[in-house]
Amino acid sequence: MESYVLLAIAIYPIVINSLGAVFPRLKLSSLLFLGPLAIFLLTLSTISYGAPIELHLWSFSTYLSIGLKLDALSGFIGTTVLTIGMVVMRYSVRHLEDDSKKDIFFKNLAYTLSCVLTMLMSSNLVLFFASWVGVSYFLHLLLTHFSNRTGAQRAANHKFWVSRLGDMFMIVSGALLFWIFNSLDFDTIFLQIQNKDFVVQNNLSLQLACLFLVLGALTKSAQFPFHYWLPNTMETPAPVSAIMHAGIINGGGYLVIRMSPLLSTAPLSLSVLTLIGGFTAFYGSIIMLTQSNVKKSLAYSTISQMGFMMLQCGLGAFSIAVVHIIGHAFYKAYAFLSSGTTTDYGRLNRYFPTQEENQNIWTPFITAAISILLVFGVQVGLGYSFIDKPGISILLVVLSLAVAQIFLGSRHKLQATLTISSIVGSYLFLSSGMNYLLTDIAPDQSLSFDLVNLITFLISIGFFVALYLIQNNLEGISRTRLGKRLYVSALSSGLK
Repeated sequence: MESYVLLAIAIYPIVINSLGAVFPRLKLSSLLFLGPLAIFLLTLSTISYGAPIELHLWSFSTYLSIGLKLDALSGFIGTTVLTIGMVVMRYSVRHLEDDSKKDIFFKNLAYTLSCVLTMLMSSNLVLFFASWVGVSYFLHLLLTHFSNRTGAQRAANHKFWVSRLGDMFMIVSGALLFWIFNSLDFDTIFLQIQNKDFVVQNNLSLQLACLFLVLGALTKSAQFPFHYWLPNTMETPAPVSAIMHAGIINGGGYLVIRMSPLLSTAPLSLSVLTLIGGFTAFYGSIIMLTQSNVKKSLAYSTISQMGFMMLQCGLGAFSIAVVHIIGHAFYKAYAFLSSGTTTDYGRLNRYFPTQEENQNIWTPFITAAISILLVFGVQVGLGYSFIDKPGISILLVVLSLAVAQIFLGSRHKLQATLTISSIVGSYLFLSSGMNYLLTDIAPDQSLSFDLVNLITFLISIGFFVALYLIQNNLEGISRTRLGKRLYVSALSSGLK
């Protein structure tokens, strides 16, 4: 009986929308959050009992079946998506109060959320792909809600064709996986790849299947060069931007994490994830710095954040990527739903005088070096081996640069130090906790120090070091001829 609760969770947004048509005040009630609370409690029960909750729906044959599965991974991300979805639904009641097509909007929003939840709880690639396509379809309807806005229509059409490209990658990957494993059930695939002889015998086919799987994930999460449609969606309703940036855009990352036991057998795919994710993080951050439009700046921030999340997955830090997804989702939902307030604050802020500080050219270098030594020193004190997990070392360098940036950007150094300490402590605590909870779901991957990985590591670190130096020398760079050309180029890239 408990397993049928999964079906109730999957259709919960649709039920809420239907009841909301009869009882309009329901969409403004705290009862909306009974769904997120239920999925969260069920997730805790799966952790407590050490076994997922499964619901078998239908079997086409001994090879193909459809079912739902709730474990720590789908549960935590599902709780995040459903919570944000209910907040967006509640926000939309007032935001679209005078919209004649608001009922159609709520219906499409409900179906979108249900498709996302079904995708998260899918126990096989067949239902996952069907839900994947469903999310794309209903999101397209949300993006084209304002049919008289040409910009919204254009962005939706771009998204449509990028999604079809992603579908093609997924179909090719699925066909290869079915040919290799004679099944598309996740558990069956993960069980067979534990046989090292089987992996060696099917090495080339596995590499190709994983590569197409990664390409499909990159399209879903708006990674370079599939990103260009996302910043052009400003003319869609703000609630659509919130749910898209907070939940739907994470679909590619979730696919990678869910399939991480398989992807861990394909080093080439992980290298592709690392390099494209690292470059996208760098590229999105640079373009974001040139944008004056709040929503477009947030869009490039999302592209950059998803790039960093893909980089984490490529380095084998799948549990850390889950923490990143959840944190980014809540932050970006808040940012989009309050973007109007941000604009008002920006208009007021320009009237306040700013204090110019002449920073020594060596200050960023010294601060970064001290930060790296402190962060790595803490890890060494905890008995952490960097040789065994070189990928995690790269993430620690990035964390160190972020810490240095916070310190440089703060006028109150003592307060900055306390803030940094809390951030680093929370990051390490949450990452370690999630790693423990996902022990049997996402492997704690250890990448070797071979030539390919070494080059990948150096390039990845180079992106973030360059970004750190650019950000702390913007004023000087902007005065040079090359800096002015780069600014114009970055600005024009963001306006396309």
